[in-house]
Amino acid sequence: MKRNQLLSAVGIMLFVACSLAAQDKPGTLASIEFQKVKNTNVPQYEAGRKQKAAWHKQQNDPLPLLVWETISGDNTGTFLVGHFNQHWADYDKPAVTDEADLAEFQKVVGTYVDSLTTRYYEYLPKISNESGDTGPAKFSEIITFQVRPGKESDFRSGIERIHEGTIKTKWAVNYGWYRLVNGGTAGTFVLSFAHKNWADFEDKPDVKPYRDMLKEAFGQAEADSIVDRLDRSIEKETSDIIQFRPDLSYLPAK
Repeated sequence: MKRNQLLSAVGIMLFVACSLAAQDKPGTLASIEFQKVKNTNVPQYEAGRKQKAAWHKQQNDPLPLLVWETISGDNTGTFLVGHFNQHWADYDKPAVTDEADLAEFQKVVGTYVDSLTTRYYEYLPKISNESGDTGPAKFSEIITFQVRPGKESDFRSGIERIHEGTIKTKWAVNYGWYRLVNGGTAGTFVLSFAHKNWADFEDKPDVKPYRDMLKEAFGQAEADSIVDRLDRSIEKETSDIIQFRPDLSYLPAK
């Protein structure tokens, strides 16, 4: 799908559902470390990440540790390292202690990292339309929205109404919504689209353009109202593509 189909409406890990055996109901928190690697140290960093994944396996860590590489946008080259489906209480009792994890990170990876920023996101399942795939897609298209101060309720009501339209029209597009809850600017929302390959970024002739979907769902007048509401609530919009790196990730055996 081309970006201009969504520009007027919603203008990101991507993210992925990981089950936790210790809980009946997975949480909705995702903790993501944005790791910027020193210019000449990418091969060493990647080798270190493979060692870190092997270390998690040795610890019998039950929690997946997923890694993506940013391949477009201002953050090109930054690696995203994340845990998903967490509750806040899970951070009080990690299977691998924070001290041990940090020590191993510093030992095999830390030397090659120029900067590290941790952010916490809340997955919004009630307004997401995920495909139900069991693993991360090869690529994720990430669109980040900065909402104007005082306009978050307008933005939320707009994207909720859009989700209603996608369900009503059975719009064949999968997407996931996240809200930043800590570690950055308030009012940040992330929209993620999974893509199995580069060809999947092409417009699909059998899928109605975004505005046409809204018109079919609600009529022209309300469709225009939704678009206008979102346009007035969004202060800034950026886009990136991230690529899943299974060779650097840790996926526990089932």
